[in-house]
Amino acid sequence: MTISKSLQQKLDKYVPKREQNAFVELAITKELHKLEAMNAEMVELFVDGGSRGNPGPAGGGFVVFKGVEKVLEGSEFYGEKTNNQSEYLALRTALRETFNRFPDFGIQCFMDSQLVVEQMKGNYKVKNVHLKQLFTEVSRISTQFKSFTIEHIRREQNELADALANKAMDRKH
Repeated sequence: MTISKSLQQKLDKYVPKREQNAFVELAITKELHKLEAMNAEMVELFVDGGSRGNPGPAGGGFVVFKGVEKVLEGSEFYGEKTNNQSEYLALRTALRETFNRFPDFGIQCFMDSQLVVEQMKGNYKVKNVHLKQLFTEVSRISTQFKSFTIEHIRREQNELADALANKAMDRKH
C-alpha cells in the first residue's frame, strides 16, 4: 500500500520508522472495526405511500432490511389523503415502527417520492400547509436514530413497499 507524500511526512514526524508498519496496520484495523460496527447497526428502510385519486383512499407500506434479511414490514390505511400526504404518513409510520424495534440503529431510507426525499434533505421547501406539520413530525422522529439518510430510488426499485401500500389502499374497498 502506498500513502501520500504529506501523510508519509506526518508519519515520519510522529512515529519511529521501525514502528510505522504496525502503526498503519493498527490505524486501518481500528477504522475497519468502526465501519463494521456502523454497518452492523444499520437497517435499510424502503417506504411508499399513495392514494387512488388525489385526494382519495390512501395507504402506505414499508419494509426493513438488516443486511439481506427482511426483518420488519407493515402497511396502514390512511383514509382520504393526497399522494404527498400519504407518502409522509407512510414515512412517519415506517420510522415509528422501525424505532420501536431498532432504536439504537442508523437508518438508510429509500423512497420513490422525489418531493419527500428532497424536502427531507432540505433541498426543497415545504410550502404546502398540509405537509408542513407532517414534515416537522417526520423530521423530529428521524433525528432520534443514531443516523438517518434518505435517498430517492426509481419506482421499480421499491416494489415491496409499493405492494404493501396498495394492500393498505385495498382495505377501503
